[in-house]
This record gives sequence, C-alpha cells and structure tokens, in this order.
Amino acid sequence: MVLALSLKTGSANSATITLQRLKSTWQTSLECYCQNRETWPGGTCFGSRNMNEVSSGLRCSAPHNALATALFCAAFLFASLVLASPAKAEYRFCNTTTYVLDAAIGYESDEGWQSQGWFRILPGACNAVLPGRIEHDEYYVFARSIDAHEGGTKYFSGSDRFCTAPGDFLVNDRTNCATRGFDGFDFTRVETRTGDKWTTTFSEPSNYTRKRAEIAGTQRLLRDTGASISQIDGLSGRRTTTAITNFQQSKNLRADGKITPALFNALIESADQRQAATGLSICNTTDFLVWAAVGYQSGEDFASSGWIRIEPDRCEKAIKGELKEQYYYTYAEAVDGGGLVARRASQDLVWAGNHTFCTKGTRFEIEGREGCTERGFDDTGFKRIDTGEALVWTETLK
Repeated sequence: MVLALSLKTGSANSATITLQRLKSTWQTSLECYCQNRETWPGGTCFGSRNMNEVSSGLRCSAPHNALATALFCAAFLFASLVLASPAKAEYRFCNTTTYVLDAAIGYESDEGWQSQGWFRILPGACNAVLPGRIEHDEYYVFARSIDAHEGGTKYFSGSDRFCTAPGDFLVNDRTNCATRGFDGFDFTRVETRTGDKWTTTFSEPSNYTRKRAEIAGTQRLLRDTGASISQIDGLSGRRTTTAITNFQQSKNLRADGKITPALFNALIESADQRQAATGLSICNTTDFLVWAAVGYQSGEDFASSGWIRIEPDRCEKAIKGELKEQYYYTYAEAVDGGGLVARRASQDLVWAGNHTFCTKGTRFEIEGREGCTERGFDDTGFKRIDTGEALVWTETLK
C-alpha cells in the first residue's frame, strides 16, 4: 500500500499532517528512509535525557519528499502551537500512539546545526525536550517505536538528515555523520511561530486522546510480554485490568491495576527479555560495519526489509518474536570507513545467495519479491536459512 500526505490547517496556530492509504508499497514523508547508502541509515534508539536550554521556534509544515516506511506504519504527525501561559516556556513532544517512542530533535543554534536525543515518550505522555521560548523559524523532529514491541518498527521521519548516536547524544553539525562515527536519520521539518510554547504530537490514525493512548499502550505492551490481549482499543475493561494486576503480581509490584510509569518500565523490561529469547539475530564477527537485510514469508506472499546496522562484534535482531516459518532469507555486506563495500582477499565482503528479493539503497520494507526492477527496486540475491522448528536463531557473519 502507498501512503500519501495531506496537510490540513486547522487554525492560525495549528495544522495536521495526515497519512492516507493509497496502494502498492508503503511510502510517507514521516519516516526515516532517505539516507544515502554510502553514509547509510540506521542507528538504535534507546534512552532519554534532559536537554540543556535552547531557544528555538516552529510552524507546522509537511516535509517535501515521500519515502518508504515500516510495514503497517499508518500514522500521522500533528504539530500545534500552545499559546503563551504563565507556565515555563518550552518545546515538548506528546505521544498519542499505542507505542513507546524514542524521539530526537534537530535545530540551528548560534553554534550551528545541532541534534539531541533520545527522549523516551510513553503512550499518553508529554515530555519537555527544549526549555526556553520559541524564537526561531524551524525545528526538525524524528521518532520511532522501541525494539521491545513486536512487529515492524514504526517511524516518524522525513527528508532532512541529522546525526544521532545509539545512546543519549548532543551532536554538533549535521554533515558527514558516518565518517564522524555517528548514525544518520532523516528528520521531519516543522515550522513554528515565536512564542512561549510549542507541542509536537506523534499520533496514529486512531487519533486517541492521551488517556486512551495510555491504556492502549499498556495493552500493547502486555501483549508484547505474552499476555492474552485480544484487542488494543484504549478502553479499560475488566480483561485489561485483570491482565495488569496479573502482571503486577508476577513482578512483585503492588497489584492495584493502575497504570503508572513504574508499570510501563516493568512492561518494557519484560518485553525486552521476551524479544531477546526469540526471533532471528544476525551477528557480525568482522572488523567492519555491516548492513543486513532479511526476507520472509508475509501471508501468501514474501516481504523484505532492511537495512539493519550491525557494528563489529555486535548482534542485532532481524526478526522479532517467535519464528513461525521454517525458512528465512538474509543478505549482508560489510562497508569500509568511506561507506564502500569492504574487500577481503580481493573479493567484496558480501553474504548473499540465489534467492531473489527486492531491496533499495535506503531503508525499506517491501511487499513481494517479483518484478523488483519494474517497481523501481533492486534485484538482490539472498541466502536461505533453514531454522527447522527453532523459535530463535542466530546467523553469524564471519
């Protein structure tokens, strides 16, 4: 399916950027897929931090380019100006999705371009990311769902590259990210008006209130831990309350059925542990950075996704959750410090096979493995992995 953007101005101080479903593949300018291959995409989003004071400002505007996003990521980003009030001036992020998000912000300061992150935003919560008045014209924002969630990663991104790091970061300059040892993500531009406050809200088409998003986010995390949650609807019924109290009891927490930050933290930790015990991981034992992609059965068809950044002597999850198929497919290539394919013994250091899947030079999630070139993708030979009946599998690149 294809997603398109529509920009609707609600008033002089608000606007909504909405993704609409069309057909064929998933595309949106609210995702992080426009890094070029030489400095390639990627990076892991973890943690949160309180940032130093920065004065800046925004108006809401749609990004310019449509780019590929994670499968099933139908979401929209809503940016609005909060009118001046006696409360302290700040730029803040709000999360009305059903996912825990890690977010970052980029801006131009007196010292030049800067980017800061990661800010952990719980479902239904709002966090200040920059204190001080809104005094500049533009900001750039990025967010993605955390790895504890099952399924594909959900991205809110655009077409303006900024540098990031795996942990908490404050990076000066937005150029040559890879050669300086940073990751690069493409942020969405948001234009502001000067004033005391500005809020950017990350949302899904369900358009939940913050309270319903908090409940729905709890339901999703409960499901991610293995609880039997039939529906993620943001309604606090008996089954949801029972699932919460059962989880609290299992973790020696006060079993009162209440949704608190402590409950979220325990759910995230439990979901992370479950993800670590299942799925397909790719380990890089070389001295080079590796970019990998994975192919898999998706309903009655196949799908491919990438790229997965794997540092030397590190492992990264390629497929999350229990493995339900016997066969999976992988492709990987090592790159040198200049972003080119590394060579060993006069040969390109590539792990490939003869099973064709579609790929592209930037991050992708592609349905189908036929007619790749006709659809504007590359034909790439993947290696087939026979996992038998294993629920967890590790593929090692040597």
